[in-house]
Amino acid sequence: MFSKKRILAIFTATGLALSLMSAPALASKAEDGPVTNLGKCSSRNKIAYDAKGIEYKCSIAGGGLKWKKTGGKQGAGASTSTSTIDTKKYANVSGSIKIDGSSTVAPLTGVAAEAFQKVSKTQITVGISGTGGGQTRFCKGELDIANASAAYSATQRKQCEDAGIKFTELRLATDALSVVVNPKNTWAKCLTVAELKKIWEPGSKVNYWNQVRADFPRVKMPLFGAGTDSGTFEYFTEQINGRPAKRSRVDYTPTEDDNVTVNGVKRSTGALGYYGFSYYKENTDLNKAVAIDGGKGCAEPSLENVLSGAYTPLSRPLFIYVNNDQVKKNPAIIPFLEFYAADLKNLSEKAKFLPLTAEQTKKLEADLAALRKLAN
Repeated sequence: MFSKKRILAIFTATGLALSLMSAPALASKAEDGPVTNLGKCSSRNKIAYDAKGIEYKCSIAGGGLKWKKTGGKQGAGASTSTSTIDTKKYANVSGSIKIDGSSTVAPLTGVAAEAFQKVSKTQITVGISGTGGGQTRFCKGELDIANASAAYSATQRKQCEDAGIKFTELRLATDALSVVVNPKNTWAKCLTVAELKKIWEPGSKVNYWNQVRADFPRVKMPLFGAGTDSGTFEYFTEQINGRPAKRSRVDYTPTEDDNVTVNGVKRSTGALGYYGFSYYKENTDLNKAVAIDGGKGCAEPSLENVLSGAYTPLSRPLFIYVNNDQVKKNPAIIPFLEFYAADLKNLSEKAKFLPLTAEQTKKLEADLAALRKLAN
């Protein structure tokens, strides 16, 4: 499993290689592949390049994760879109930026951070302690920016307020959660929200599929899902089990590493799990998404169904939170946010998130303008 404190390198539904300056590459172990210095093979470090620029992909093999040579070359068919951005104005921007929080949002922020470091003199760290873990650090004043896959609750906002932390919430994109099963599962093509609640509610005794629906087979149901500090966990439990959020059965495999869920579901015919739609799109050969009936009929997770509102209730907004006082003190934050926002639509689409609507984009621009005033 990758470290919850640092991203060593980017995952990449975006097709972009990322290796954050804050986390030096680890020499790969024998099980990671035939070459060294690729970093640890994990769900957030899915693409790496050797000294000759040869591409390797982190894949599930033999019950574990191993590097496999793809034969691709670094820079071939995958590049940042900084060519459309005037990067010269960032050449003299310096300083450090501390970011932590959601592992779902980390790929977006991480790609922007790595690209910005290349055109500036900044050092940016991006942690993945989960939305809750990031929020705790953010409200203690330890971070400049926090990634979040769920909007901060009233309680979380009050924690910041009580600590004297004023912040600005910036919406980045929209994601959907996918409920997944093993590809050999031929019976669970669609589940209702009520059935998911029956499985996941606190104290649930559902351990076999026929306990969900009488015509399902009596097959054991191992469960996999997000860790309790994750915004994914908070959002899923609130939408499925109701408020207050974070109420769930505890006899499942919790993790911040989506590959644990992917691999667990892959290994067991009766397994069930959930994680972000963008990561599911990277693993459609290993897991199968279940359609969800949220009261409007069965709908599979897709950008089209999220946009139309058919895929309910498991679609969610993604955010970053910016410490307003740090904006005044740290001259690197505003240039980074401007750089990030300039390529946000492109990054969102490549990462298989739903980009902001025109109205949401206008609000983002207005919020950035307000932050610029704070910095001046």
